Amino acid sequence: MVGYYKLDKKEIEQRNIECHNIEENIYRLCWPLIVKDKKNLTKELLYLYEMLDIPIITLDEVEQFDFHKNKKQQKYLEEFSSYLELNIKIEMIEEQKLGHLLRVAKYAKDLAESLQLDQKHIKNIYIAALFHDVGKYLIPEEILGKPGKLTDEEFETMQKHCLLARQIVDRFLNEEIIKMIESHHERMDKSGYSMGITPNIGAQIIGIADSYDAITSSRVYHNAEKKEEAFEELLLCTKKKEEGGKGTLYDSALVNQFIEIQKC
Repeated sequence: MVGYYKLDKKEIEQRNIECHNIEENIYRLCWPLIVKDKKNLTKELLYLYEMLDIPIITLDEVEQFDFHKNKKQQKYLEEFSSYLELNIKIEMIEEQKLGHLLRVAKYAKDLAESLQLDQKHIKNIYIAALFHDVGKYLIPEEILGKPGKLTDEEFETMQKHCLLARQIVDRFLNEEIIKMIESHHERMDKSGYSMGITPNIGAQIIGIADSYDAITSSRVYHNAEKKEEAFEELLLCTKKKEEGGKGTLYDSALVNQFIEIQKC
């Protein structure tokens, strides 16, 4: 989606690159993003371009914009767009609609910012959240899109997606981001997968955001639950089983902070 500088103003208008519906347009990356009116952009899309340092300009600003100023950024976005294409395929197979990855990235970024982490760490968490499921591209489609409970063998195969991600993004994303992707299904009591370790704070944040969106979104194997039900579910995942919970999967302080943000 990079390279609109080759089009004249009339052709740009005909391409309908203005983004109205987040679930239909989140992957229309270009450098820069050219829109008719910046006011029509959703918060989620603004987050994406802000975190990737991609300028947003209007049609009236096209002629004054220097498209050749940053070739390195343009090359980076070409690669970034190609990886997001993989995410499109994953989401359409598993959920039959788009939006999960961008919502998880937004939830994770909001929580990271509320904890006042440094900007570099927040950006790494955001990008890791965008790509947290990219390893599913290497999971058989009949497992990824199965409309029902997976067998033990199928679930074991599905669990491999965390570590498989490195094969796809190893030369593209930095080590901190890759480690967060690999460990976003790890849990505080070491009951998660694929390594049975305690996740770092970035992976914990992504895990909470991912779980919340999974609970509140409709998928091929379950209907969406209300926010309040999702909050209760997350809180149960901060308590030991002998205390009526589901185990100390998540840090209770992080979960409570997340819930407060989502209530606003």
